[in-house]
Amino acid sequence: MPKLTKEKAEKIARAHACSHCKEYTYRRLTVKAAPKAITEELGAVWVANKTCGVCDYKEEIGIAEDGDIVYAS
Repeated sequence: MPKLTKEKAEKIARAHACSHCKEYTYRRLTVKAAPKAITEELGAVWVANKTCGVCDYKEEIGIAEDGDIVYAS
């Protein structure tokens, strides 16, 4: 399977609704490579920090190499 690119991880993060209000509008979205500890423990290769454009809820999600969401907080 090809390596998950940052652009694809961004699309995956945008495709998941806000956990609080269930909207898909994000004011701010940043995707960074996951720290080594998170990669080893949870298997996430990308971490997305999202700020909802509707309710201002801040959320962090971890995205695995296969595109699955492995955690959300």
